[in-house]
Amino acid sequence: MSRLVLNEVFPTVGKPTVTYIERDDGAPERKLTASLQTPGQICMLTGPSKLGKTSLYQQVVPTLKREPLVIRCSGKLDHRNFWATALERLDFSRLAERGNAWGLRTEASIGTSGESGWKWLSTIMPTLNLKLGADGNISNKRHFAQAELSASHLIPLLKEMPLQLIVEDFHYLDVEVKREIFQQWKSFVDEGISVLVFSTAHHSNELFSANADLSGRTRVLDLGQWRSDDLAKIVKVGFDYLGIKNGEAIRQYVATESVGVPIITQQICFDFASRLDLSRSSNDVRKNYHPTHIKENVRNVAKEFYSGFERDYERLVEGPRSRARKHDTYGMILSAFVMDPIKFSLSKSELVERINQLSTKEAIPIASINSALKALSSHQKRMAKTLLEWQPTREMLHIIEPTFVYYLRQRVQENHEAGDEQGDLLHSLFDKMAQVPYIRESVIPRHAGPRITQTGPRGPYPVKR
Repeated sequence: MSRLVLNEVFPTVGKPTVTYIERDDGAPERKLTASLQTPGQICMLTGPSKLGKTSLYQQVVPTLKREPLVIRCSGKLDHRNFWATALERLDFSRLAERGNAWGLRTEASIGTSGESGWKWLSTIMPTLNLKLGADGNISNKRHFAQAELSASHLIPLLKEMPLQLIVEDFHYLDVEVKREIFQQWKSFVDEGISVLVFSTAHHSNELFSANADLSGRTRVLDLGQWRSDDLAKIVKVGFDYLGIKNGEAIRQYVATESVGVPIITQQICFDFASRLDLSRSSNDVRKNYHPTHIKENVRNVAKEFYSGFERDYERLVEGPRSRARKHDTYGMILSAFVMDPIKFSLSKSELVERINQLSTKEAIPIASINSALKALSSHQKRMAKTLLEWQPTREMLHIIEPTFVYYLRQRVQENHEAGDEQGDLLHSLFDKMAQVPYIRESVIPRHAGPRITQTGPRGPYPVKR
């Protein structure tokens, strides 16, 4: 089995093909398709990063015979250059190629190969005053950044060409820029143009607070963490394709350790399969594999793909004014996200409850938790890295980067197995993890003492001693 084929089965970056799974029985695909087919519908796709928002639209948009026109947001964009970034990414040659493949007649406007695209655009957007070269192409796309464009400038383009406007990571824009952009979006609604917007779930209400006219005209599709059974399907489909024997135990173990993030499932399976001889005569394709066989690969992925979180973890655990603090409050807050069931957002009451469960000696005072949450934003600014976001008005704490939860989980397990002295936090955490049926025998450290089991609906599982 060549490495190229293996990458296609379990891609560690990009959209999967062989192992593309329609989660929740295809509900997101159906809902997104219906939204984008509705004239004037603004569809807000919410959820943390790396949960498949990009893969989802890349799967759906071509079925509608549209080419994505993407605006990728950052804190550097303002309302003057926001719309210009869409035009900078226009590729008329690709648009013509896709149009021909879909049987659409675009050659009259932009030419058979897109060679007349910019000339055509200059006629439908005369106020842009495009400077074209002798070959009919635009001489410098940076010209757009100097033009103050609005949503109305893009309307003729979006109505005439098979394009789907997509705005990624809208939450990264400054508050004032968001407000200005939201005010302009009603023009898309009035002209019957659908728009797809990416944001985090806890910022989705900003759209309605900035422009009340969009209420009832915007559909919010929230893509939270994946269910374990859908992640297990990725393992089964890929391993079956490669001829690797797999049972429910190994599939469920990988799904559980992936903490609801499909790219981690892909990376674990790729790391495992890449170390096997997948030729037909090999003993590796005859073995029955269990969680103990893939545990090392789960750790490898944390080290090889997410070791960049190491320093962030250490600084977060230290917290500001570490010498003045009596309690390991920040360590407790981080470990609360590692407990089962895995969640990317915790209400304050949930957070306090989990911290209390982790505290085996002295309870963390609520005042210490409040102080830590209040200082979290400024502490991360000094770190120049934002991994958690505290919303005081809603009293919710969010993990911004879900893969950080995966790194945390593996770091906690590895520290505990190595006998790292971090007080009762890690030991009590593993005692509680041992009560979860999905955390199989391979996860609990060998030196943890004799095992006591009970029988549940999924068979025997370890219980707290």
